[in-house]
Amino acid sequence: MVEMRRILQQLTGTGIMLGVLILGGCAAKVAPVESIANAEMAIKIAQERNAATYSPLELRFAEDKLKDAKLAVEKEEFEKARRLAEEALMDARFAEAKALSGKAKKLAQDMRQNIETLRQEIERTQKIKQQK
Repeated sequence: MVEMRRILQQLTGTGIMLGVLILGGCAAKVAPVESIANAEMAIKIAQERNAATYSPLELRFAEDKLKDAKLAVEKEEFEKARRLAEEALMDARFAEAKALSGKAKKLAQDMRQNIETLRQEIERTQKIKQQK
């Protein structure tokens, strides 16, 4: 009876190990569809935020890596595809952040220019009033 229990425990442990190995092996054999979809969405958002204007290089990196990820999927190099898709996602998010920063800088510059124009107009108006 003790012998039977020991054998059963060993088989259970071996079964669990085999299950983990099989599942781990399967994970590498599944196309990273979600990673690619996330990268595509991030690139689309970056494009909508004018990344092509404010961060074209970073956007291009993201697009190139996404293209390479899709090619890796076609070659069934799923781990490489997953890595490239994740890099494309990060590059796209960086491009988006840089675009937002560029837009904010442009807005601040425009505001400074408007303030300066108003200041000059106030000074001109005051001079005109003083001359009367």
